[in-house]
Amino acid sequence: NSRMPAVWATSLHYPHVRPGAGPFEVYQDAREYAASVNFEQTLRTGWHHSEWVSRQVLQVGTSKVHVAGSWRRFTADGTPQVASAITYIVTNVNGHWGILSRFAAGTGAVDTATAARNAAAGRDAVTAFFAAWNAHDPEKLAAAGHYPHVRIADGQVEVWKAADQLLAGTEPGRQRTWFQTRVDQVTVAQTTATGVNLAVTISKLGRDGAVLSTDEGVFLVALRDGSWKVQARSMMGT
Repeated sequence: NSRMPAVWATSLHYPHVRPGAGPFEVYQDAREYAASVNFEQTLRTGWHHSEWVSRQVLQVGTSKVHVAGSWRRFTADGTPQVASAITYIVTNVNGHWGILSRFAAGTGAVDTATAARNAAAGRDAVTAFFAAWNAHDPEKLAAAGHYPHVRIADGQVEVWKAADQLLAGTEPGRQRTWFQTRVDQVTVAQTTATGVNLAVTISKLGRDGAVLSTDEGVFLVALRDGSWKVQARSMMGT
């Protein structure tokens, strides 16, 4: 609401990414982010300021918090404009809390039937993702996500622009450090026409079925090219 890109940029951590169903970029620092902001374009829509509609803390870690937030734009006379549903990946870096990423579920409201249908699609996409992971098949894992694909964990932001880039990296081999991943809980946090944010709790299992660790995370499932797949994920642990 300051309408000052440089001020807005100080509320974020970097590299910063805002994944969603549409195109998105990774900003390496505050200067690059501020240079990308065009408030004049937003002002031409009649926007005067934005207000929070809701904020809900989903998961809390030692240096990371996942917060589902919805805000709405307003004109100068208070007329409501577009609303947006985003889950914020908030991190503590050297004592400063800032937003590392924004998982953009999308804008606009949907009717009850559509919300239920899309929420189910989001759950199915998460189920398919972990089924591919547990298959120990890199090709299946790569096919279970949309690209660019974002993973935020271990204090890092990783972005794979295409499936072959993911396959060429270390991501498929990470599953070798445990045998299976069990999905313990999936809760739909936000649903729009093009995206669903889900809070997920998982357990990593050894070959004998013993629980090695339990972790929480947020998954963004997006609708792209007619298909619901995992677009981005942020885990509290590894």
